[in-house]
Amino acid sequence: MMKLTRIVLFILFSIVLFSCEPANKKKFKIGVSQPTMNDNWRRTMYNEMQRQLLFHEDIELVLKHANHVVGIQVRQIQELVNEDIDLLIVSPSESQPLKPIIESVYAKGIPVVLLDRRIESDQYTAYIGADNQSIGQEVARYTYGLLNSSGRVLELYETPRVTAFSERHTGFQSQIRNYADIKVDTCRAILHHGTADYIDLIRKNHYDVIFSHTDVGAYLAHQIADSLELAAGIDFIGIDGLPGPNEGLDYVDRGILKASFLYPTGGDVAIDVAASILHNEPFQRETRLQSMVIDANNVKLTQLQVNKLAEQHNDILSLGEKLNGIRNVYRTERMLNYLFAAVTFIAIVLGAYAFKSLVDKRRTNKELAAINEKVVAYSNQAEEANQQKLTFFTNISHEFRTPLTLILSPIEELLERRDLGHVRKEHNLIKSNTLRLLRLVNQIMDFRKIDVGKMQIRVTESDLVAFVEEVVDAFQRPAQKQRIQLMFSHEKDVIPLWYDRNMLDKVLFNLLSNAMKFTPKGGHINVKMEHNHLEGHVLIVVEDSGVGMSEVDLENVFSRFYQGEQNRTLGTGIGLALSKEIIQLHQGDISVQSVKGRGTRFEIKLKTGNAHFDESQLIKSMDDQVFEDSSMMEFDMAEISETDENPNVQLKEHTLLIIEDNPELRKYLVQRLRQKYNIVEAERVKEGILKAQEEIPDLIICDLMLKKESGHDVIRTLKSDVRFSHIPIIVLTAMADINERIAGIKLGADDYITKPFNYNLLAERINTLLISHQKLREHYTIELPSKPRQVPLSSLEKKFINQFVAIVEENISNSDFGVNDIYQKLGLSRIQLYRKVKAVLGYSVNDYINSVRLKKAKHLLTSSDHTVSEIAHLVGYSSAPYFSTAFKNQFGITPTEFKLNPKDSAS
Repeated sequence: MMKLTRIVLFILFSIVLFSCEPANKKKFKIGVSQPTMNDNWRRTMYNEMQRQLLFHEDIELVLKHANHVVGIQVRQIQELVNEDIDLLIVSPSESQPLKPIIESVYAKGIPVVLLDRRIESDQYTAYIGADNQSIGQEVARYTYGLLNSSGRVLELYETPRVTAFSERHTGFQSQIRNYADIKVDTCRAILHHGTADYIDLIRKNHYDVIFSHTDVGAYLAHQIADSLELAAGIDFIGIDGLPGPNEGLDYVDRGILKASFLYPTGGDVAIDVAASILHNEPFQRETRLQSMVIDANNVKLTQLQVNKLAEQHNDILSLGEKLNGIRNVYRTERMLNYLFAAVTFIAIVLGAYAFKSLVDKRRTNKELAAINEKVVAYSNQAEEANQQKLTFFTNISHEFRTPLTLILSPIEELLERRDLGHVRKEHNLIKSNTLRLLRLVNQIMDFRKIDVGKMQIRVTESDLVAFVEEVVDAFQRPAQKQRIQLMFSHEKDVIPLWYDRNMLDKVLFNLLSNAMKFTPKGGHINVKMEHNHLEGHVLIVVEDSGVGMSEVDLENVFSRFYQGEQNRTLGTGIGLALSKEIIQLHQGDISVQSVKGRGTRFEIKLKTGNAHFDESQLIKSMDDQVFEDSSMMEFDMAEISETDENPNVQLKEHTLLIIEDNPELRKYLVQRLRQKYNIVEAERVKEGILKAQEEIPDLIICDLMLKKESGHDVIRTLKSDVRFSHIPIIVLTAMADINERIAGIKLGADDYITKPFNYNLLAERINTLLISHQKLREHYTIELPSKPRQVPLSSLEKKFINQFVAIVEENISNSDFGVNDIYQKLGLSRIQLYRKVKAVLGYSVNDYINSVRLKKAKHLLTSSDHTVSEIAHLVGYSSAPYFSTAFKNQFGITPTEFKLNPKDSAS
């Protein structure tokens, strides 16, 4: 089979190789060196070259121009020689500086064609250009004819370093001397810094003719003279005679110039001469291009001829493109014919071989199918085993977390007491090791998820500087205790970056923990941040002055389960390995440098932007991201921050429902929370839902795993019922999986705390939830008649409040409007409406309607000219006396008194 494949491929390759030809096979390369391409004269020359190439398909051009810088042109000519050109066409910027390089090219055997300008040497192959000395003489003769034998002429001469200009000057001066009655002055051209001299001359003298060596120079001379009101009576003459707007022919046609002498470019002639040289055909070494005078007598005809030539030029280019297209089609068809023949032959051969191998393939397929069944069975067994392992790790983690909570929380409670004395150190040791055990459980779970491909990152864009600073601040207290200088430096105050906060927190915690562990007292730890815009990454550096690592440790520090001499991996050998896995999940890189006895430097590189993440990994809003409990990420701190809670204060304004299946944990929570709240207990899902419906608590604390039941059922049932959706729910669970947390948040959970937890954190979150929902509720209440209840507003509650308020305000002027109209429009029963409004707004429906009407009345009394009686009807009161009584009961003042002096109102 392999032998047959090789034969077929060889045949195909041979056919393709011999049937294909380059689309544009070039035999000769011509280098073109120009002083500039910034003027139309040079561009016209190059366009003529390109047009003429249509008749010489075996020639390609390489153009370089030097922007009038001699040194650049010398270097560019050498570059063309290095590109192995076959011929050089050059227009020297200046004669002397370009002479050596041109002679060296000629000496190497490369033909040199001088175009437009000469050098003071005969070391060239051919010259093409106008006779500039003759052009200068023709200008003198034309001037003589204009002046009728006498007058005054000003010549604006260009730089003498260019042979074309020096020859024109010589020819003009030699001829004009023959006319004794014509006086001639000279001045540097305006383009060459001669403006001041020129203005001085035309102010002192009256000139009949001003001659410039270029049309552009003559035009500028006319404009300056015209601005000084001295142009009248002066004939301006230039050289070039280019077509197009704002060129020589256009200036002559508009009367700006008296005449322009044609200076042919010779681009087409240069290509023809070069082709003759390359093909060893006869050619003329000196080619003189003819000039002519263009003035008012022939400018129109000349423009017509030029336009006609331009049309023909475009037609030639169009025909050239069509011809190339036809040639390409021909080549393609020929290649396809060869390929068709080859494919037909190969098809016959392969058909015979396929018939021969059909039986063998069927037998092989049967054998492969049997093997595949075994592989699938083995794969299913391996997947089942992996799933069982993951389930085991999840269950054992859950079993660890609940007893850890019962260890950690009482220890924290004991540490807050002031009468511990000699046992405080032992308690701190218990808490420190409990936290260490918890971190170990978390690392094992994370590592296992990465190992089986279950670990996923959820990135959002936030300020990396503030995040890193928050992590560093958490280590300041233990650093101060060990007299370690912990510094954080950054180039910018804000660096936005896409990253997973929970994952990156673990990496930074691990690096800083290791730095603290191996840095002696009096040492330093530096955390730095740099933003590299060019390479598109952010660099985080954690550098310490600790004991450092050996070369063996340095090579294996990120290896799984590796334990070095200094045990840098916190005893398990997975901390730094896990950090590297997390950084790689961010498509980043982590590296380490260390010198034994001097310290260690870790570098983390994270890419900017979010193009390197999958769409499923992106979280557009910070509100959608679930953060892990940062209180557990402590560096073995023996002291926990004090709380301001006073257990002797018995505030029973709020009622809490605790749904927890572990009796010890439930009892602990009840003992701690009953000092401030009324407590209702439940052990199962159904019992918890029933008590929530009966008691309508102010807040619910619910475990997620309740003896084979799910706390999600509690959240889903209560949050989907408009009667109870206002009750905030805190999920308190040992399930640390991020997907479980996201599912709880989506169902409507207001907060999420992972076991083991800090009690002060739980108490503060309960208090914060109640306060924040109180503020939200106050936003929707108007002139509350009594102290309101504290109720949160979910999206469902917000929708209910908006509908309720809209119905009330739409019917504010209807005196017959009441409860019946509202509950029918909202689709609730009368009792459900009363309970819902009472729970959410804190008072009855009728009290709320009355409050809205009275507030509207206050506004109308101060902002309108209506009488009290009119206002009473506008806000829905059937009689003015009843309105006045209600107003005085609410604000302590009659409507009339309030209208006269609004400041006297009690509210």
